[in-house]
Amino acid sequence: MANTIGYARNRLFAVLGFGLLTGCSGMQPTPMMPTYPAQIGGPSGVSMESDSLCRQQAYQAAEKVKQDNVNKEVAFTAIGTIAGAVIGNQIQSPGRYGPPRGPRGPGGPGGPGRPRTNDMAGAGALAGAATGAALSQGTLQNTQQVYDIYYNNCIERYRNYR
Repeated sequence: MANTIGYARNRLFAVLGFGLLTGCSGMQPTPMMPTYPAQIGGPSGVSMESDSLCRQQAYQAAEKVKQDNVNKEVAFTAIGTIAGAVIGNQIQSPGRYGPPRGPRGPGGPGGPGRPRTNDMAGAGALAGAATGAALSQGTLQNTQQVYDIYYNNCIERYRNYR
């Protein structure tokens, strides 16, 4: 019974750790304005309609990248959690007290008993989730950079059609 409670407790810590680490992601808001907006009107500028259309396309591209970033973070963290739980489950750390031996066992009543071990799956899952969340940061795209690239490419297309 006590082993079942410890098992459930470790799994609860793993789930809470996973939720905490995915909730602490460094996600950026979707950009709403280009870093260097195009000139509106004039000989080298674009129309307001073209600018608005380019901003909308750039926003949609940046929003898609933002969602991809979230998916990557969740996937990396989940894989880290599972791997950490599996590895932690294989690690046995010694506990303080084992179950007492019965009257017929060596040492008689009240003897020292067998050494007990603690399941480390919960700690492994938490460490794996942290590692997965940290590793995911290197794979994320900068949403402002994506927005600017899409916006600038769109504006150049409209300038070239004049």
